Amino acid sequence: MPPSPEQSASTSATPAAPLAQRRPQRSTVRHGQASCADYGCTRTECRQAARRASRQRNQDRLRGLPARVPPYAAARWAVRLREQGMSAQDIADRAGLSVTLVRRLFRTPGQGQVVRDIARTTADAVLGIPVPARREPGSPGLTGSAEASRLLADLARAGWPAAALALRLGVNARTVAEVREKRPRLHLDLALRIRRLHRELIGIDPVSQGIRPADAARARAAAARRAAGV
Repeated sequence: MPPSPEQSASTSATPAAPLAQRRPQRSTVRHGQASCADYGCTRTECRQAARRASRQRNQDRLRGLPARVPPYAAARWAVRLREQGMSAQDIADRAGLSVTLVRRLFRTPGQGQVVRDIARTTADAVLGIPVPARREPGSPGLTGSAEASRLLADLARAGWPAAALALRLGVNARTVAEVREKRPRLHLDLALRIRRLHRELIGIDPVSQGIRPADAARARAAAARRAAGV
């Protein structure tokens, strides 16, 4: 039965909801990033991030700034951050971007070749990350992870969660987990920081340093499971 004129008018007056992009199967976009809302996520932190990004784009447009820029400057800066010991995940977390986008920046060809422009907000987010201080400037390069893995496992058994250790090391919690469990090599600078952190924390009750008792208990239980091979 065809709709009445009133129904047709009501339907045409209702604005169509914006279509969400299809999230790729291997997407590493996480909650709290503007692109997560683009995939249809309705969590508060994702919608707030999307609104901030939209406001920034509007401000750039009012100032006469292009919405997209060549990626060269951001790519050079991302490579420099990597050379100073930051992983792609570290950069992505600090900039509020997806790790896939950061890895794409690493692969940017040299200037003069045809490349796709990137969003100005993306470039600004990467360029705004400060270069981490190298506490051991004479110790560049990579080293084996055996000692660092053992020390991180020791701290986990003592009740220190990976997130708390990552905060003190200036890296991502995933980096701590990878070094502890499966990453074969790591930057020597990070290995030395882990060694110093172990000396500093191993005799201290994590609860006395603000770690919640439940989080400390979970860290100990997870460490016990890993040790048992469960």
